[in-house]
Amino acid sequence: MSVSEPRIGADAPRIDAVEKVTGLQRYAADRRPDGLLHAVTVLATIARGRILAIDTAAAAAVPGVVLVLTHDTMPALGSVQFIMAGGHAAQSILPMTSAEVHHHGQTIALVVAHRLETARGAARLVSVRYEAEPPVTTLDDPRAETLLQEQAIPLPMMRDRRNGDAEAALAGSTTVIDVAYATPAQHQNPIELLATVAVWQGDRLTIHEPSQNSGAVRAGLARVFGIDPAAIRVISPSVGGGFGQKNALGAHTVLAAVAARATGRPVKLVMPRAQVARIAAFRPAARHRIRLGAGADGRMTAAIHEITQQTSRHDLMPGLGTEVSLRLHAIPAVQGIERLTRLDTQTPGFMRAPYEFGAAFAFESAVDELAWELGADPVAFRLAHDTDRDPVSGKPFSSRHLAACLERGARAFGWHDRDPRPGRMRDAHGRMTGMGVAVGAYKAARAPAITRLTLRADGSAEIAVGGHEMGQGLRTVVALTLSDRLGIDPAAIRVIAGDTASVPQHLTAGSWGTATVVPSVAAAAEKMRSLIAERAGQGGLAAGLSRLLAGNGGRPLEVTVESLAPGQGQPALDRLRQGLPAAAGPDYPEAVAMSFIAHFVEVAVDPRTRILRVVRAHSVIDCGRVISARTARSQALGGMIWGIGGALFEASEVDPRDGSFLNADLAEYVVASHADIGRLSAEFIDLPDPMPGGPGLNGGGLNGVGPNGLGMKGLGEVASVGMPAAIANAVFHATGRRIRDLPIRVDALI
Repeated sequence: MSVSEPRIGADAPRIDAVEKVTGLQRYAADRRPDGLLHAVTVLATIARGRILAIDTAAAAAVPGVVLVLTHDTMPALGSVQFIMAGGHAAQSILPMTSAEVHHHGQTIALVVAHRLETARGAARLVSVRYEAEPPVTTLDDPRAETLLQEQAIPLPMMRDRRNGDAEAALAGSTTVIDVAYATPAQHQNPIELLATVAVWQGDRLTIHEPSQNSGAVRAGLARVFGIDPAAIRVISPSVGGGFGQKNALGAHTVLAAVAARATGRPVKLVMPRAQVARIAAFRPAARHRIRLGAGADGRMTAAIHEITQQTSRHDLMPGLGTEVSLRLHAIPAVQGIERLTRLDTQTPGFMRAPYEFGAAFAFESAVDELAWELGADPVAFRLAHDTDRDPVSGKPFSSRHLAACLERGARAFGWHDRDPRPGRMRDAHGRMTGMGVAVGAYKAARAPAITRLTLRADGSAEIAVGGHEMGQGLRTVVALTLSDRLGIDPAAIRVIAGDTASVPQHLTAGSWGTATVVPSVAAAAEKMRSLIAERAGQGGLAAGLSRLLAGNGGRPLEVTVESLAPGQGQPALDRLRQGLPAAAGPDYPEAVAMSFIAHFVEVAVDPRTRILRVVRAHSVIDCGRVISARTARSQALGGMIWGIGGALFEASEVDPRDGSFLNADLAEYVVASHADIGRLSAEFIDLPDPMPGGPGLNGGGLNGVGPNGLGMKGLGEVASVGMPAAIANAVFHATGRRIRDLPIRVDALI
């Protein structure tokens, strides 16, 4: 152990970089235990109805096939609940527990064989006869049932948002815009597919799986099999991309575990990408109506944002888009209304900035339209509506540096050098060019955490955290924090993440991973320092540790801390241990905490082909204190690219006949490529958020500026919020044409 300079905020390399780029990092599907069998699923080809007959004889007769499961041969299983309805699962429907078909792509059979090729071939031999019912598959279907969310899900956080009388304020406004926007269904396409390797050893089950929520996977499987969660271990040390797709127990995991128990051998199930699109969660399609009013002085007086988004017939996936849109600007009277439309699809879910992505596109496009209607500069208009108080609750923001984001971004981008008149700018190639601006926000959430820190006589450390490494750099920020507090070389730190055998694992999502884990790590380091000082006396940290370890017979020193988010108590830790979400924010007892961003974009449109390109983009981010400069920059640029792809290319095309997704692979689901990305740059305000964290239990620390405080806010998701609006606003400046539906394709510009 050697004391070194603090490392927080440094541009340090990822601690797992070498393993990732050399292929040493092992992922779930890389596991090959002895006796491994391979499983392949058969999916339903109707959207709604029931199975009349399923013939598996030909599949079972293929040499090498070990097992064929259907609803007729599936063992009895316990039920699961949707994660947003108090459960652990991606949706409440477990496949093959009845003859009912709830959506196209539902798993209706599982074939297990010695070889993957054998299982694939046999799966194609399964034949099915259905009794189909007419499905409802699109938001525009007149048969669709639409519910008011606050009535359908009577929970406080699901209520419509109101502050003041927005309808009356709108009626009294001198300028009003009333505009509709549409955002499509979209699918996450992480490089690592949904995959499970299930191994039973007697009555104990081990699951290797890429998961953002190994605690929920364990708890959900315990309910399914009726066993003690302590008999299940879920191991997910690294995830090759999640983006919300892997945040709960999936049906594929249950099937692999059932097959492994039935055969008495390990079973691997890897879902092909086309099947992933038909069984996994996705961003739901949504329709937005924005009404904005302004007075004679040019200031906004009212905002009403109505969102109707799809959900499944069997689950209610809530929408919280107005939680963000109504907090972007100082508007005296606001109202947010959320509706859910039941469709015959799998349950939608979370996809990076799940509601905020579309909500900010619609709202920031409308704000831009109002600014132009009033003859105001779009940047100046947004600056004029800055606020230090939350327009929804009236509470102060814990910190808000959005004005600084706008001002710094405008200077860096050369905003004021542009010709403000739409359709007047050209580049050297004769293309129409335009500049657009938009802002975004995302909740600064936190969750309870339990952290265990161990120091060894050789100066190395092991720290177990309740989070998941999905490529965002969680291990790196943990190592930097521990290095900063204890002076340990990051290379000598082993970070255990995603393993239910270590400490309780909370869902890593909602951009709360770093803000949850790092304060707990800092608190563990401070508790260790106090232990050393108490037992070893003076002489410095390193000397005290050496004496203490020597006096302890060389045995490691270990401390455990429990920490909470502001306003939380013991029930949050209880939920954590049960594998249930327990995050808090953005509305805390004393303040509202949000991360903010300002995007500046330049586009070019060819006047003949109407091909659109993002020439350059610059974003300025207020995410509190930056812990790891390198991974933060990576998150920012990745989010910006995500926003470009979502604005210009990405849409999950639905076949209205059966609700299937027609472009369920990377050949036809178009994502941004290198050729589509111009010059990108990002910078950070990098000022700590001063809001204190929870009081902590057994050594828990603070999130704010204090003895254990670091003052960070979330980054991963805010980076993409508002980017599509900035692009659409730039398209208007270039062409004079407003685009109100995503994605922005060539036909919209002709």
